[in-house]
Amino acid sequence: MLALGPDECRELLSTHGVGRVAVTLDDAPAVFPVNYTVVDNVIAYRTQPGSGPAAAAGHEVALEVDHIDEAFSQGWSVLAVGPAEVVTGFYESRTFEERAYSAPWAGSGRSQWIAIRPTRLSGRRIRVPGAPTSPTGSPDSGAGA
Repeated sequence: MLALGPDECRELLSTHGVGRVAVTLDDAPAVFPVNYTVVDNVIAYRTQPGSGPAAAAGHEVALEVDHIDEAFSQGWSVLAVGPAEVVTGFYESRTFEERAYSAPWAGSGRSQWIAIRPTRLSGRRIRVPGAPTSPTGSPDSGAGA
């Protein structure tokens, strides 16, 4: 396993649009899949007010993104941790909307943006010794989660 630096973590985060946000609900951890985007080192996702992912606002949360290539026994994982807040500014909301990687897979009604401003980024790249290499000869850094 190889530890990734903050710059590589940021680069990998920007290649995806699906991750999992970890929040605390009723004094217990909960994890929700979200469609996210990254703009100027801020991670943002749309959700429905009052939903589980909306509970992140006002709290320290974690967002995890990964890519696993089972055929070539390799992959990576990035964890971003930081405070989350509801996005209230028109300009910031519009920017996230314009730069969104995709529409929310869960459907319509997800108009509230939650922004995570990471204070910690960590990541790992996994390669199994002796496993075949991908056709490009290097781990996939982008497509698909």
